[in-house]
Amino acid sequence: MKKVYIIGIGGAGTSALAMIYKKRGFDVCGSDDGDGFYTDELQKDGIKIYDEYASEHITDDIDLVVHVSAINQNNIELVRARELSLEIISYAEAIARLTKELNTIAVCGTHGKTTTTALIAHAFIELNLDPTVIVGSKISAWGSGAHAGKSKYFIIEADEYLNKLALYNPQSVILTSVDFDHPDFFEDFVAYKKVFSNFIAKIPESGFLVACGDDSDVREVALSANAQVFFYGEGELNNCRIVSRDTNKNGQEIKIKFRDEEFIVKTQLFGAHNAKNAVAAWLMTFLVFTDQKQQDAQDLSDQSLAISDGINTCVGTARRFERKGELQEAVLIDDYAHHPEEIEATLKAVREVFPNKKIIAAFHPHTFSRTEALLDEFAQALSKADEVIVLDIFASAREEQGNITAQDLVDKVDCKEKQNIHTIDELAKWMKNNLTKDDVFITLGAGDIYQVYNLL
Repeated sequence: MKKVYIIGIGGAGTSALAMIYKKRGFDVCGSDDGDGFYTDELQKDGIKIYDEYASEHITDDIDLVVHVSAINQNNIELVRARELSLEIISYAEAIARLTKELNTIAVCGTHGKTTTTALIAHAFIELNLDPTVIVGSKISAWGSGAHAGKSKYFIIEADEYLNKLALYNPQSVILTSVDFDHPDFFEDFVAYKKVFSNFIAKIPESGFLVACGDDSDVREVALSANAQVFFYGEGELNNCRIVSRDTNKNGQEIKIKFRDEEFIVKTQLFGAHNAKNAVAAWLMTFLVFTDQKQQDAQDLSDQSLAISDGINTCVGTARRFERKGELQEAVLIDDYAHHPEEIEATLKAVREVFPNKKIIAAFHPHTFSRTEALLDEFAQALSKADEVIVLDIFASAREEQGNITAQDLVDKVDCKEKQNIHTIDELAKWMKNNLTKDDVFITLGAGDIYQVYNLL
């Protein structure tokens, strides 16, 4: 294979895959009609990107066509590829090929996948394990969501949507959480959990499952594992238990107990949820990196410190508690949180870091089906803020319309100051006219609400 063409190359996953192919020596190009959030770095790396779909882009010298999973099957480039009898696979199938080739550590779960994947990748890189990595967001230190390593290790953020997990072949897995999501694809919570159970069952006996033991649904899913299972979290029954955590201006220091020994994990990321993400990354790296049979206490301590130092080099990823600057001295933060559990965890972290500020949350609901199915949960989570703004529901390629509106969500939120602002342009104007030095303003959602900062 010499030339790869990616339809929908600007997505978080596909852009990372493009970087992997490029660094492996392939000629890579592609097309995308999106907002270009992930395409700038690809173009800097010499990857040709077309900003529209056209049949003439597909030529008979292309060896492989990769497309985003949710693409319309009548896409003109896909149709042309079929006419030329080119090899065509989905993004998930492309990742699956790599999981068969390499020693794969997959990070899955409803929440925390991106951050945990980034943390474990930093640990592996600092330990000179040189992994290949695909993360669903830009890593601050890399400028992209990909790292092309030369070792046998492959670390991926594994998404459950459309049951992509069924295609992957993991050696070890981190399971961060299991909360019902993607109601446009999964019939109910039982069907949703089944996808994770089936995935966990694929881990070989020689591998590891590292799972959040504070979550009863995670423990239920973990019953399907044939591999060794290690639970982490705050509860007494966890194998790796968070004893305490100390937050400071540089992040947090987490004391954990594992195998009757105490260790320290440091991270620059804030919030209780990120403490768990850091511990999950530490535990998986510790299990993979250490020789468990012949290690004395000092060796384990030194190796734990080296792992913690690697985790602490991760300053975060794009759209995950990302500081965007200030406006009228108000602190601006952007976060990808688009599920009630994520929103609540993020707002708690904001409150922890800025206890004396007024928290204003602007939420962009993503998909009508998710908003409708989790309406009460969204309202409850957003009520953790002092003031709430809800933009009109983001109509994605999955759904163009639904039976619910942003105002329906606003009406259920329990706080004195709340409103529906229809567009990002209007939100930018509101911010200019209303924010003060006493405020922390955070944008939330998986849509394009982050573009408000470009307008400002």
